[in-house]
Amino acid sequence: MKNQWNVIKLGQILDIENLREDPPWERGMFKYWGNGNVEYVEKEQIEGSLARWMHPKFKDSFYTVKSAVEDVIKEKLYPTYYYDRFYFKNQELTKHTDRGSCEISVSLHISSNIDYDWPIFFEVDGKKISATLDPGEGILYKGIELPHWRDKLIGDKNSYFHQIFFHYVRANGNYIEHAFDNAQIH
Repeated sequence: MKNQWNVIKLGQILDIENLREDPPWERGMFKYWGNGNVEYVEKEQIEGSLARWMHPKFKDSFYTVKSAVEDVIKEKLYPTYYYDRFYFKNQELTKHTDRGSCEISVSLHISSNIDYDWPIFFEVDGKKISATLDPGEGILYKGIELPHWRDKLIGDKNSYFHQIFFHYVRANGNYIEHAFDNAQIH
């Protein structure tokens, strides 16, 4: 039986005080491996942004969010991966759906210095819906089923929006082969 939800606003699911940080100067994508190595990947989905795949500082949060989501959807999940991203002025997330490792996704707002709401949009049954999140709030969605996007971030040269994506697959779902994202969980 298919789960009947599409998008669920989770509200305050994490204490983000220890997760906040000023935007680092680096740009691009960095992959943090369980052995302590860090790999720089020149291109990132959002050119000029900073993305960090599996940064150790978010590991505990990854499992805290997993438990919260399991309580909400009443299903066991397996972790796949997580990453955080700093968006900057004029950057946008183009409309897309995710790969199989993102069957169940949570986008969590960590911090920003903009003075307006910057929503994430979803297409559900042909209709555009939006969600705005305060720091610490998350939105749960079916990443591989629902097109989602963000419009351009407006602001000055110092404007930023920091969020983290947590991705999981259903233990009894069709994407179980993506559990642990090829054993890269550290």
